[in-house]
Amino acid sequence: MGDVKKYYVGVDLGTSKSVLAYTDQDGYTAVQYIDNATVFPSVLTFTPRGIFAGQQALEIRNLDEKSQTVSNFKRMMGTDHRERILGNDYTVPELFAMILTKLIRSFEEGKQARIEKLVISVPADYGDAEREATFQVANLVGIKDVRLINESDAAAIAYCYDTQGFTGKITVYDMGGSTFDVTVLNIDENGFSVLANEGSKYLGGRDWDLHLASIIQRKILESTNMDPEDFDRNYDLRRRILEEAERQKIIMDRVEYSTGSIEVDGVDIPFTVTRNELDASTIGLVEKTISMTKSAFKIAGTPSYQMDRIVLVGAASITPLIRKTLEQAFPNIPVTRYDPMNAIARGASLYARSVFGDGDVKLTSVLNKTFGVKMGVDGQEMICNILYRNVPLPLKRTVQCRPKADDQKVLDIDIYENKAPPSVDHTPVTESRFVNKFQIPLEGKISRGKTKININFSAEFDGTMSLEVECNGVKTLCDLGKDIQIADDEFLQMALKVRQVQ
Repeated sequence: MGDVKKYYVGVDLGTSKSVLAYTDQDGYTAVQYIDNATVFPSVLTFTPRGIFAGQQALEIRNLDEKSQTVSNFKRMMGTDHRERILGNDYTVPELFAMILTKLIRSFEEGKQARIEKLVISVPADYGDAEREATFQVANLVGIKDVRLINESDAAAIAYCYDTQGFTGKITVYDMGGSTFDVTVLNIDENGFSVLANEGSKYLGGRDWDLHLASIIQRKILESTNMDPEDFDRNYDLRRRILEEAERQKIIMDRVEYSTGSIEVDGVDIPFTVTRNELDASTIGLVEKTISMTKSAFKIAGTPSYQMDRIVLVGAASITPLIRKTLEQAFPNIPVTRYDPMNAIARGASLYARSVFGDGDVKLTSVLNKTFGVKMGVDGQEMICNILYRNVPLPLKRTVQCRPKADDQKVLDIDIYENKAPPSVDHTPVTESRFVNKFQIPLEGKISRGKTKININFSAEFDGTMSLEVECNGVKTLCDLGKDIQIADDEFLQMALKVRQVQ
């Protein structure tokens, strides 16, 4: 028998679609076909007879009236949100683990190879909690050796691979299903260096779906004279309109107008939607991305005339208005669309070959958020910024504080994140997002004037955070993602349920 072929796997867990790609030991990269397609719907349908994923889930939801379908749960990653489905609660990592289980199972059966190591791409705008939740997804599937890569970084790696060694400054404009990232990178013989990240995990193609659904809803209301309150109470009708909006948006990426119909009380109500209507409704979304792109250029210290090209990735980047507006805003920068559905997964697999194999991809990323602690500053509560966004990873920094009183038993630490640049020492609480709160027991003799307490922050290569508090020689490690942690017995129950997906 010859040697077993080695594969390196990367996965893009998306809002509406997920993709698994692989690179073999010889450097050949491809996307795994699952159910005769390269993209796998991030959809789950639960029925009394089982749990179904992907295309099968879409087919079964229309055949089994007792079924319940869930999708578009990516924006809830990193929270303690649970979906109530057929009387049971499911965490978001548990739902994504079911998607990942089906992807991995299909790959292993097709290639007769076992996946033991994995790279998963995540939005650059993800904070520590979302990244920890992604690790939890892989652990539930049974994969312990997992690395993360920002989606835009992965796309840049794939782009460079396909252009046979492109060098220069590029901007990756990544419009996903529910997230948006814009990343400025310098690519040269030393590798990939991220110069700046901007983005939002609350902006993506799903917002285009919702805007188009509102347009269709208005047309249906006008045609039927329905009472808006009755419409709001009709969940099934609103669901069908949103599904139709998702279908119509894909069509209008290629045509100027499209027609469809929605059944209301047994009658098909026809409608026509135009690209001009959709563009007028969503131009504000695109302008937000233009503003973030300009901000990324400024942070990177790269004027637009020094930018070699803007690369569009992500399924939602196909929208014609996006490219048109970018070309108008940056007329001197070539804009190119690149493998919108598969680039991120393929780049993740190339990165997997590097980190688990020959190490040929040199990537330096940056921290995506500024992290700090709440403190009193001149009689006012402010966030004392410690680790700053858009600074190369890994990072470490220690700040020192003193107890408020003699014999103090506990130190309260409130962690916040914001988007302050390195020049800003303090940020108002109102401009920051709460991350977590810790109560640290203080050991030994505590003196207000003499005791020194060290707060050690660090951020790893993949953007995950850790916090350590040291007082009188005693160190306490704090888990910033503890709110999403699960007990061992619950983990085992979850892992068993995840494996039941069909």
